[in-house]
Amino acid sequence: MLNNIRKYLGRIIMGLYKSHKQKSFDPSLDHCLKSVRAMLQKSKYCFLITNSDRPWPSARLVQPIPELDSFVIWLGTHPALRKVQEIEKNQNVAVAFGSNYENANLIIYGTAHIVRDVQIKRKHWIGSWLMFFTNGPTAEDFVSVRVDPKEIELMNFKRNIVPEPFGLKPVKLVNIEGNWQVNP
Repeated sequence: MLNNIRKYLGRIIMGLYKSHKQKSFDPSLDHCLKSVRAMLQKSKYCFLITNSDRPWPSARLVQPIPELDSFVIWLGTHPALRKVQEIEKNQNVAVAFGSNYENANLIIYGTAHIVRDVQIKRKHWIGSWLMFFTNGPTAEDFVSVRVDPKEIELMNFKRNIVPEPFGLKPVKLVNIEGNWQVNP
């Protein structure tokens, strides 16, 4: 009997939570862009997903350097690695972020470019990378990857970005000629 009461109360509480989130849903462009910036600012790691020659995509954990105004994502890597070869074959990539704290996910779809310019490599360098690239950002064994965003998918329960069907579909933002728009 106690279990039945717990289940009943759990359903009521979950229903109230869901109703509150549905009423508080804010799909405005300004709110979504602020939420994207906040998530990027707090994210230490993300997954870079590239297209591979295998029957599935390639994913790897990377440390991003985001530009908060443009949502361009910078990454550092070795030029001989698989991700560079895959980007050179197909520039379409996805960069996926998650937040347990906000019960949120953010996926940036864009085009990736391998950058070998020394000044740019210096600009987008994290000091702890010396552990992997002992010759630093100016060496030839290090390249930057620039991901230019084209579309963004966002779901964030803490920030009330939870469209219908509830929790099953993200808000989609589209970059049209340098301007972000919410795509219904």
